[in-house]
Amino acid sequence: MSQLLNDTLSAWLLIESLSPGEVNFTAEDILSAENFKNGAKQAQLQSFDEYFEIWNDERFIISEEKSEIGEIIFKFYRHCFCYNEINLKIQDIFDDYSDIHNPNGTHCYGYTFNIDKHGQVIVDSIHIPMIMSALKEIEKNKNANIEEKFNDSVEKFVQKVKEILADEPINEFKLKKMDIAYDEYFSVLNSKKDGLFAHYVAIEYVKDSDLPQPEFNSFFISDIEKARKSPNQTLIDYIEGVEESKRIEVDENKEMFDKFLHPSRLPDGRWPSQTEFRLSLMQQLAVNQITSGNERISSVNGPPGTGKTTLLKDIFAHLVVERGKELAKLNNPKDAFVKTKTHETDDKYVYLLKESIAKYKMVVASSNNGAVENISKDLPKIEEIIRNPEKCKFPKYEQNYANLAHELKDFAEIAEDLIGESAWGLFSGVFGKSTNINQVLSHMLKQDANDIGFAKLLQNENNRMSYNELMSEWQSHQRAFLEELRHVEMLKEESIRAYDVYKNCESYSKVEHELNSKKMNVKEKLNHLEIQISCDNKEIEDLDDRINYNTKQLETLNELIKSIRDSNKGFVNKLKAIFNSEEDERYKKHNAEKQQLLGQQIELEKCKKIKNEDLVSKLKEKEKLIKQLTKVQLQLDELNSQLQELEAYRIESKITIPEKDFWSDNNYDERQVTNLWTSDELQYRRAMLFLRAMILHKLLLIANNTTIYYAINDFKSRRKLIDANPDKVHNAWNVMHLIFPVVSTTFASFKSMYGGIPKDFIDYLFIDEAGQAIPQAAVGALFRSKKVVAVGDPIQIEPVVTLESHLIDNIRKNYNVPEYLVSKEASVQSVADNANQYGFWKSDATDSNQKTWIGIPLWVHRRCLKPMFTIANQIAYNNKMVLPSNITNVGKTGWYDVKGNSVQKQFVKEHGEKVLELLANDWFEAIKEGKNEPSSFVISPFSAVQKQVKRILKQQLPTRIDIERTKINQWVDKSIGTVHTFQGKEAQKVYFVIGTDNTQDGAVNWSCEKPNLLNVAVTRAKKEFYVIGDMQRIQSKPFYETIFKERNVK
Repeated sequence: MSQLLNDTLSAWLLIESLSPGEVNFTAEDILSAENFKNGAKQAQLQSFDEYFEIWNDERFIISEEKSEIGEIIFKFYRHCFCYNEINLKIQDIFDDYSDIHNPNGTHCYGYTFNIDKHGQVIVDSIHIPMIMSALKEIEKNKNANIEEKFNDSVEKFVQKVKEILADEPINEFKLKKMDIAYDEYFSVLNSKKDGLFAHYVAIEYVKDSDLPQPEFNSFFISDIEKARKSPNQTLIDYIEGVEESKRIEVDENKEMFDKFLHPSRLPDGRWPSQTEFRLSLMQQLAVNQITSGNERISSVNGPPGTGKTTLLKDIFAHLVVERGKELAKLNNPKDAFVKTKTHETDDKYVYLLKESIAKYKMVVASSNNGAVENISKDLPKIEEIIRNPEKCKFPKYEQNYANLAHELKDFAEIAEDLIGESAWGLFSGVFGKSTNINQVLSHMLKQDANDIGFAKLLQNENNRMSYNELMSEWQSHQRAFLEELRHVEMLKEESIRAYDVYKNCESYSKVEHELNSKKMNVKEKLNHLEIQISCDNKEIEDLDDRINYNTKQLETLNELIKSIRDSNKGFVNKLKAIFNSEEDERYKKHNAEKQQLLGQQIELEKCKKIKNEDLVSKLKEKEKLIKQLTKVQLQLDELNSQLQELEAYRIESKITIPEKDFWSDNNYDERQVTNLWTSDELQYRRAMLFLRAMILHKLLLIANNTTIYYAINDFKSRRKLIDANPDKVHNAWNVMHLIFPVVSTTFASFKSMYGGIPKDFIDYLFIDEAGQAIPQAAVGALFRSKKVVAVGDPIQIEPVVTLESHLIDNIRKNYNVPEYLVSKEASVQSVADNANQYGFWKSDATDSNQKTWIGIPLWVHRRCLKPMFTIANQIAYNNKMVLPSNITNVGKTGWYDVKGNSVQKQFVKEHGEKVLELLANDWFEAIKEGKNEPSSFVISPFSAVQKQVKRILKQQLPTRIDIERTKINQWVDKSIGTVHTFQGKEAQKVYFVIGTDNTQDGAVNWSCEKPNLLNVAVTRAKKEFYVIGDMQRIQSKPFYETIFKERNVK
């Protein structure tokens, strides 16, 4: 194990150990009357500031019937307080006096223990959160060894408790002595919050088969400890990450587009959304990279409304189709199970699902309970597959989807019972906490005559057909699946041919560019040469002129010389010439001039010869260039002809092939919304293949109904079986994943849900809203998974970290762990991004020189109209997001300038009154339009503001509109909240209430120190977004200034 891996897990383990103990019950939790002898229901959480023997109280005496299979346990919570007291204590220790704008009101305890029906303290149930020791120790020494001190204090405290109790029932005196002993070793925090007591007791009914679960400081400690002893490769990759030198930026990377968007990488199946609704460029790249790559960690970064869930649905469909291919290999559906003994000494055989079929287990996990529930409840909804054909572009395709989905209608009834809405089939299940799993099991196993469960449904379907009929139906649908697969493969082959044609075209275009460059170069040379030839001709003409002129001059001189010579003929003339010096000088002069001209003439003739030779050479070069130009033009003509043929192919093809300028810089928006190398028919066939795979799954379950029934019962008894017969439990899980191709859970429930399940058992883990989860929350899930896909957005809500930065920084430094793994900002998303080879260097919103490596980015936004889209794009995404060109409507953004003084922390009464006025009008409009309620959210950065707004609305809204108070209260509870409440949700209209007055600028500055809060708030609004607050004071602050600038409603 690497040092980094060990140190990181150790640091995470300590951080989780320092989590406070939370009181897991509220005043609203009720135990049913059947549990008690007096036949009256009881509140599970009871205040215990006044001592009494609660185990002898007649209200809580167990009924005889229930006592036969279980017992009542009394869980004592001592020295209770609000979580914010920890923050205040740490601030005091570290002299930090910064404001806490949203104090954490979680109900915590100092220590806890269980008491049985006889008043005996169950000593092994005593639990003290480590934070209670840490607070006491770091107050004395900020660098104290927290773990060592805690273990020592717990040992001494438990020993004192044993001495106090002396194996006798507890009484008031002993309880006080226990509290005093606690105070000696641990911190005691007190809350001044109204209605919060110092001590509580929770009443639990525990079946004999369900031992009470021991308390932990967090849900993740035991899994971190297990992973630290024997980590799997997935966890190693997650923590160690990818070296920066090996990272490949995929955004606008043509080489990566060619690699991952090649048609051969397109999954054979897809989710049956409307055929015309294709994935965007980056969505498809992400899907292809995830489904065809071997990386254990993949991550996708999607701004709001960019289709993260849409992308996941296509991956789910792909994996169902891949399992469908395995099912299609079976001659008999019963061959899916292998008859074997889990141990050689066993008498009975069991039937285990083959690994080739079981290896497609999918789990969706998140820290956000709403997120995972929404996915599991949305996937089976009827509108996901069955729609009104006439409202779609391809009515025939839609009708065929509906026809195939009709084959799954019996299973759909079970799904409808589970989700409470119309469904197309049984696809995903909300698992996680035991109540969810028990609800699923009740629908699996119930035997009511009028409301049968899934196992009984399988039995009835099996009994309805003879063996031959079942085999005939299996073979028929098997052939249909294989025929559909053949269509998909043929269409993909066409897409591959189209890709090859395009690549030829691309290479031709490259050659065309080279030829045009060559043509231009030859032309330039030719033009230059013609200028030179022209100049040479002119020079030769000039030389000829000079030669002719010299020739004439020579002729004249020769005449003059001849006349002088002729005049000196005869004795007398010669005698005269001897004594005539002038005549002699003239002769000499002309002769010298002649010699000079002859010399010039020779030079001129020489120059002319050279120029003529040079001219001949240039004329030859010109002829050569003309031939080259003719050749290049012929090549270009031939190439253009081929390019025209390819362009005609592209235009006539039903496959999406890029145009010539597709990759140009100014074509960014169109490029991002395009899905390459597919056709409408291929879209249709891939969706049909998924539905045919689902039918094979259905028939497989029916054919093996008895085996499935026993597996479901094994699943029900998994806690009893896991130690003695783990193979049975593993098989039971395999079968549950066969019934529900996708199951969901929170990270908090992962360990209890998959208790006893070994590492690498889960084939595919999908982490939703990964930006909200602390890095260590995923350890148990990663440890049990082979391949992980994290989707989220770090520019939305960051993880809720309970420990203060001071403690986290000390832990990080002590363990020498990088900040990206241990910090308040670190999330599952950011750590997964660091482990992803493929991604994008994103500039920081507040400092363009700072860049962060994120996973594969999605850029096409389909939720908000402008100006909301524009605001989010500017403040959080460096204007990289794209709005499809078919979204042409414009929404509204405004700012209600409302001032006032705060009356309750950041709450301003005038802001609440404005919200009341606006929402009353929204309700009137909704009622007038025949709607049940308005699609409006009220969001604030501050918990105090949302709390007071809720109070006002619940009090006064029912007096303004004719709607029953209960309905309004329910609407208020789901429609008003802090920003954290609404991630992943959307409404037509959003009111953003800033709150604060002019004495609370620090709170406003906190709300805009990063773009995250405002980004989430703005992108909840599909059509309208309004700020309510002091415009003059706030409009120029970071990110608010963008909202102010972009508002189009004054």
